[in-house]
Amino acid sequence: MTKEAIREYLEAVPFRPFRVRLTDGRPCEVPARDFAHLAPNGRTLVVFTAGGDGVRVLDVALVTEVEVPEIKPT
Repeated sequence: MTKEAIREYLEAVPFRPFRVRLTDGRPCEVPARDFAHLAPNGRTLVVFTAGGDGVRVLDVALVTEVEVPEIKPT
């Protein structure tokens, strides 16, 4: 995955929650724009946990895909 691709999801208007999947298959949820930050060099993605009290520091090179859940019609 590239830093540009991740940046597109972070800056999308309107923002849609997404998850990144790592090379070992683990997912990492990004429920809102304020929960993630891409380092200026684009090599590190910092994601705060949903409760806001934990953090995951991810190597962008280990991100294999970005998944955006489907919006269910109401």
